Amino acid sequence: MSEIKTSSGIDEIRGKTDGRSRGYFYMRNGKQFYRERDEDYQKNQSPRQKWNSAAFKYANSQLKLLTSPEAKAQLAADFEAANHIASNGKTYTTVRSWKYNSLIHDYKQAHPFVQ
Repeated sequence: MSEIKTSSGIDEIRGKTDGRSRGYFYMRNGKQFYRERDEDYQKNQSPRQKWNSAAFKYANSQLKLLTSPEAKAQLAADFEAANHIASNGKTYTTVRSWKYNSLIHDYKQAHPFVQ
């Protein structure tokens, strides 16, 4: 967050004033400046990281769709029928982690990583 250095509270502000700010304040040569910056942390990812991020994004979007009581009951039944083993061959203790990792595995099988 912002760091105020003076007693008046307005003269010198550094950083963001709150979490929703698009930019931040900084000082250079005794002058106050404000800069807006697009905080896109995905732009410097390797192709493999982008592929993994796409799989996570897909799994999260699919999990958000499964909110009805009928869908939750069906998931619990599928979880028990699969003996807690996901499609990637690993065992999970909760229904959510089981379904999440199954969705990630299914996405990666449908969209294989190509160098």
